[in-house]
Amino acid sequence: MDVLTTADTILWTALQQGDEQAFANLYDRYFERLYEYGMRLHPSDDQVKDAIQELFIKLWTNRQNLSTTVDPRPYLFVALRGTIYNRLRPRKNAVLVAFNQQEHDFLAHFSTEHAYIKKEQLQEQQQQLLQALNQLNARQKEILYLRYFEELDYEQIANIMGISVKGAYKLSARALKNMRDILGISTAILLTLLAELKTTIYP
Repeated sequence: MDVLTTADTILWTALQQGDEQAFANLYDRYFERLYEYGMRLHPSDDQVKDAIQELFIKLWTNRQNLSTTVDPRPYLFVALRGTIYNRLRPRKNAVLVAFNQQEHDFLAHFSTEHAYIKKEQLQEQQQQLLQALNQLNARQKEILYLRYFEELDYEQIANIMGISVKGAYKLSARALKNMRDILGISTAILLTLLAELKTTIYP
């Protein structure tokens, strides 16, 4: 168990016991990451923020019923995904844009203009990497984001994306192969570039 998971597990346990400060700390630790992920599921700032608020309200309200064995990070990603999906489902007498969990457009616009890219100028290799990422389909972009930027394991990713672990491996392998073909580089170099890009996004 890494340091991040250990710290979050401590906060999670305290939350279950009704510790308001632990609840606030968990919110502060995860809001930005949840917001970044949520904005790639639905491009409405207000909708995503409302979904995060709804998620944490339910978390506090149902704290006594939460599992003690949960890893908070993938749990929160799954919960946010479900909250956004439920908010966008068509309701009686309401006209809404449906959110299809299998075919949604994962809005990972890896560009120098996007807010989560902190540095003003990217090296040439990173620019090429961003262009290649933009050529992938929505599901491929999402799995690379979860695997190499959030560093979740395949079981956690499968749970978040609603696919099997085997399916997650296949989807990731397909995405990496497409990236290699576009860039004309080896897997080792590609993984190195993804790791370097992550440090640019989350220094």
